[in-house]
Amino acid sequence: MFGLSWGQIGIILLVAVFVLGPDRIPTAVAGALTAVRRLRALVAGAQADTLGQFGPEIAELRRQLAELQALAGVSELRGLHPQKLLDPVAAAVPVRTDPAGSGEDGNLGDAPPVDGAPPTLDRK
Repeated sequence: MFGLSWGQIGIILLVAVFVLGPDRIPTAVAGALTAVRRLRALVAGAQADTLGQFGPEIAELRRQLAELQALAGVSELRGLHPQKLLDPVAAAVPVRTDPAGSGEDGNLGDAPPVDGAPPTLDRK
């Protein structure tokens, strides 16, 4: 409670007993409780006013966020990292251990160029 330990709360209560005395403690507690109730009512009213003014906008933002998460298929935006998205694609591509037309050295020889790259001249 407010970052106080039980020992500190006990010391505060002990000092209150000595300062206020047993006669004034009940009226002080009643006054403190009344102040807390008024503060809670004030905060609840401010929260209701804020939600009344910005409620539709907040609801629209939450709806849009839910749509984006549903489209992406993830529950958080960190899941949209490009490497994570491409890992399943890279795993599905077959890896050729012996390219077409290759010898022991792994030269592609007469294989067609990949992705429009110019053909290379093999010099042996």
